[in-house]
Amino acid sequence: MKKITSILFALFLGVATLSAQNAFVGGHRAWTFALQGGPLYSINENGFSYRDNGYGSKLFSWQGAAAVGYEFTNALGGRIWVGYGSNRGAANTMDTAEHGFYPYNFKSVNGFFDITFDLNGNFAVEQTFRPIFYLGVGVGHTFKFTKPEEYGTKPNSTWEPGNPFHPWQDIQQKNTTFGFRGGFIAEFDIVPSFGFFADICGEAYNDQYNGLQPTKQDQTGFKGYAGFPLDLRLSLSIGIIYRFNY
Repeated sequence: MKKITSILFALFLGVATLSAQNAFVGGHRAWTFALQGGPLYSINENGFSYRDNGYGSKLFSWQGAAAVGYEFTNALGGRIWVGYGSNRGAANTMDTAEHGFYPYNFKSVNGFFDITFDLNGNFAVEQTFRPIFYLGVGVGHTFKFTKPEEYGTKPNSTWEPGNPFHPWQDIQQKNTTFGFRGGFIAEFDIVPSFGFFADICGEAYNDQYNGLQPTKQDQTGFKGYAGFPLDLRLSLSIGIIYRFNY
């Protein structure tokens, strides 16, 4: 009987030891570093003109980013995220006689502070798959506005632009605007300190982000402008993450 008890006790210690290796102990603390990149979709005024002229795929571009974060508890964390990318916009196609297509490209640097919530924090044991939601606030800076060479005004259009984007409509070519966003990360950890992830995100910025901020007169006087007072972006990124001192 004593021998059986000893065996059972040894088994219990072994199971307890294995469990302890996988369990959160008092809330882990870990710095994180991530790199990511992928396609970006621009949703701005007159975006419909890309589709109307057969260039709907041009609304997709690319973005890369890096993030540094800190996990405060099993569930909650924070991170500073900085991205660089290319975006698409268009001037009003409906307020000229020719109804020409007036697209433009521009670059952006975007910075956010995100609060992250790891759903695995509700469980006692870490899992290979981490579902993470996040919300963030930040700024977007846009610059280097250019008229694309490979696509643009309809061939039958006759306007001779002094402005590279539109016969009369001005594009503000440097802008810094407030933004907010939300997203979901599906992370798969190879080991507790290293993993891969997919990040789907929606971002919204003040209307000047894309260089255009239609006035009330613009809205009522011409067709073509969107009534929504924000510029939007959707992105899907693939990345890697590393946890320090885990």
